[in-house]
Amino acid sequence: MKLISYRHQGAERYGVANSEGIVDISARLGNRFATLKDAIAGLGLNEIAAATKGASTDVALADVEYMFPITQPEKFFCVGRNYKAYHEVLADGGPKFPSIFTRYPSSFAAHGEPILKPIVSDQLDYEGELGVIIGKSGRHIPRENALEHIAGYTIINEGTVRDWLRRGTQNFPGKNFYRSGAIGPWMVTADEIPDLSKVPIVTRVDGEIRQDGMTDMMIFDIPFVISHVSTFTWLEPGDMIATGSPGGSAVESEPPAWLQPGQEIEIEIAPIGVLRNRVKAEVS
Repeated sequence: MKLISYRHQGAERYGVANSEGIVDISARLGNRFATLKDAIAGLGLNEIAAATKGASTDVALADVEYMFPITQPEKFFCVGRNYKAYHEVLADGGPKFPSIFTRYPSSFAAHGEPILKPIVSDQLDYEGELGVIIGKSGRHIPRENALEHIAGYTIINEGTVRDWLRRGTQNFPGKNFYRSGAIGPWMVTADEIPDLSKVPIVTRVDGEIRQDGMTDMMIFDIPFVISHVSTFTWLEPGDMIATGSPGGSAVESEPPAWLQPGQEIEIEIAPIGVLRNRVKAEVS
């Protein structure tokens, strides 16, 4: 299923998206699950599937305003430099543990909303990533049980303001500029991607392919990342993990092809869909 959170006629809703539009699940199950996050936490995915079966769509996709698939994630983790494209020399076996950092939800835009090029930088970059959405809480999750904790997947543009990564020793400032990245357009349930090692990630800027990779290039796979993160904190329903980006970001070209106002960026992950945003100059 493709599960979507959206606004329609001023109201926040959630539902199931298909080729014809959206089946409004909040109208059917809202008395039990006010949001999609509540439905995931309440183990309501089977009820959503049952409510969708045979139902007609209630609204067209073109008539809604997209929101994050999970509108109020408690925690958002990112895995840095998790693809072998960033580690051409692995003679020493590569890194022993993943680089983990956090982002604020406000550093992302929803599908269709503008990504903002900051006033203070000309180095806005893109990073197309597979996003994991946690469905079952857990701590000290064994790697072999990690997939049981996933509700579904989404697309993430883990956008970066590169020169601000060098203003100090931490990733945090360059990864948390307001609306420098994006999430969406929806989440697909975990059964839609049974093989996590063969997921294609393609990023296009104004139609030109910039990134073209596969998740089999990950250094730390998704079960390991979930197990690792759950060692130092609880993972809760609705938490998201951006799992890393294949090579081809703007910083890797010569000269770097930084994102510019007016450009359109698309990130396609075939089992999910296309996350699409246009770049806009931030105004003071």
